[in-house]
Amino acid sequence: MNPFLDFVIRAVLLVPALLIAIPVHEMGHAAAAYLLGDRSVRYFGYFKPDPRRFLEPLGAITVFVALVGWGRKVPVQPNRITTTGQKVIYELGGPAANLVVAVVLGTLFRVLVRMGVPASFDIGPGLLLAAVFAVVFLNLSLFAFQLLPIPGLDGWNVIEALFRSRNARFFFDVSVRRREVWVGCVIVLVVFQFLLGINLLSWVMSPFYQPASLISLGECDGYTIPGISGLFPCRL
Repeated sequence: MNPFLDFVIRAVLLVPALLIAIPVHEMGHAAAAYLLGDRSVRYFGYFKPDPRRFLEPLGAITVFVALVGWGRKVPVQPNRITTTGQKVIYELGGPAANLVVAVVLGTLFRVLVRMGVPASFDIGPGLLLAAVFAVVFLNLSLFAFQLLPIPGLDGWNVIEALFRSRNARFFFDVSVRRREVWVGCVIVLVVFQFLLGINLLSWVMSPFYQPASLISLGECDGYTIPGISGLFPCRL
């Protein structure tokens, strides 16, 4: 297949994956909040899988650029999630939901492949199962990315929930400078990727991504920045 057409097909497959993975993540937060006693998430419709409610433009665009992204945070009642344990559970609800979907669909994918169902990124009958694979991959990617300790992501929020009471000033300063932190992270990633040839994002995501991919898909080469010859690191 023409390399450019191959890339286009894989990019198109990201659309349904995006419409599933990001809502799943945010609905995971909503489910955690509901279990912790916040009934407002159900009243305001955060259990309805409507992508328009959850998608955030920049976070969606980033999916096609770097295979990671984010959605609109589900608002919760602060008086319902007050203790450190409750905050940690709420923050981990999103990544947990992505992992569950990845494991369920990944297991289904492996079973169907072993039954002889074709799966390939070539135009043809194998494209349907390839779309399932794309959903699995993006759920794994969001799971790993959101656990990174970067301000605004779930991993950082967990750290803040655990240590803010003893370091309130530090976490306040970081929250005020969140945009500068993100700009700095992007600059560092670009320098490592394009000047040094080192996929730094893959390296920092690997501790979360690789074990999860082994559980769901059985094997995987790991996360990677997309290139013209391929969009997903795992091979069908």
